[in-house]
Parts: sequence; structure tokens; C-alpha cells
Amino acid sequence: MSIMNKIRAALENHLLTLVGVPPVATPNMKYDPDESTSFVRAQFIPRLRRPDVRGPNPMQRYEGLYNLLVCSPTYVGEGVGLAIADTLLGRFDATTDITRNGVTVRIDYAELGLSYQDSPFFCTPVVVSWYTFN
Repeated sequence: MSIMNKIRAALENHLLTLVGVPPVATPNMKYDPDESTSFVRAQFIPRLRRPDVRGPNPMQRYEGLYNLLVCSPTYVGEGVGLAIADTLLGRFDATTDITRNGVTVRIDYAELGLSYQDSPFFCTPVVVSWYTFN
């Protein structure tokens, strides 16, 4: 398994094993959302790969974002999505270490984005910044 797949799998498993969140839609998997039910759309975004030190065969630092878009039905208020987002923020709290498949992914920060209407849902982004070394 490639390092990118290992990182993605670690983040995805950490999300999918969280109890108390609505269904999760992952990229390139069929998901037909029910307009009356909240869900979370996850997106793995690798951003950079840089050597940690100079010289031959340096360890690489990988960084990126894990975007979690909380989508709740329209006209039920903002609180529904914020409650789910708060649970996600706790799960991906800064300094959390996630280990899976021989790779440890570290969470740098997790924060809320600006909520917006995306009919028939009201969406609240949760942005998780991660990094690892390999």
C-alpha cells in the first residue's frame, strides 16, 4: 500500500470508528443522501511532500488536509450541524496521533469553516490539518 493510501486509510478509519456521527460519504463511493438526514462528506487532500533534512535518502514530511463537510437538512437550524462538527473537532483534536498500517498521522489542528447553504442541505466545514514523516 502506498504511503498516501496509508495516510488516507488512517484518517478514514479514525473517522469511521467514531460513534455518534451520521453516515459518512467517502470519495468515489456511491452515496445517495437522504434530504431529511444529516451526513458527513470526507475528502482527503494531500498538499505537500518535502524532505525533512538535506542529504541522501532523507525522511519525507507529508502534509495535507482532511476536509469533513457536515451536511444537515435545511430549515432545522444551525445547531444540528454544529453539534456534529463539535464531535468531529473532538475526535481530530490538535496533537492527536493516529496510527494504522505502520504509519502515524499527527493532527496539527482542526477548525470550523463558514457554514453555507447547499440546497437541500446546510453545510458546515470542519478542516483537519495533518502531517506525518516517512
